[in-house]
Amino acid sequence: MVQRTIFTREDGEGAGSQGAILRYIDRYARGFIEAGTSTEPQINEGVQDVCFIASGSGKLVADGQDYPFEEGDGILIPPSVEHMFVNDCDTPVELFIATECVADAKVQNRSPRIRNYRESQMFPSHWSYLVHRIFGQEDGLVRMRDVLVVLIDPLQTGDSHGHGSHMDEVWTMWKGEAVHVVSKEVCVQTPGTVVSVCPSDPGHTLINHTQEPCYLFYFCSLDYNT
Repeated sequence: MVQRTIFTREDGEGAGSQGAILRYIDRYARGFIEAGTSTEPQINEGVQDVCFIASGSGKLVADGQDYPFEEGDGILIPPSVEHMFVNDCDTPVELFIATECVADAKVQNRSPRIRNYRESQMFPSHWSYLVHRIFGQEDGLVRMRDVLVVLIDPLQTGDSHGHGSHMDEVWTMWKGEAVHVVSKEVCVQTPGTVVSVCPSDPGHTLINHTQEPCYLFYFCSLDYNT
């Protein structure tokens, strides 16, 4: 797998670099697996990965079992599980990967979980965000609170709201475009563009300024100020 690290923890490896902004989640990366290839088997000790399949299909091989995956699937890989990704198709697989440390926590599950965002009931949030929940703490997340896909219909805007520095919240444009206003900064998010919104004073909001819907991959940490 070819990976490009996007964000790391501000007090971890790479501290002081431009992307070292996360406070509670350890790493966020974008990965690619070329057609007809597979990764080396590996075991993550003390950390677990949440992967989102942005494009392509294949299978996760873990502890001798095959777990097929496709575009739109979330994959939760707990620690101490030997696993490898297999791309047995003729197109690349693209993944978004968030990693959290669970070394001192009681891990709920010992085998991978795969869930497509379309399987969850959609609910509205912040006026016009249409949310599909993929994983929550009941699924085994420890420092992360929610992993979502958020849909914004054409020419819609979300309620502006702010966050302090007591959590992580990261938005990745998956499909489409939107204007993301964070504090006094404005970013046009195109596919693959990633925005962190903690802190955001007085607030942040997404505006779909196009005639097409947009889809974003979202994850956040627990609110450690409550």
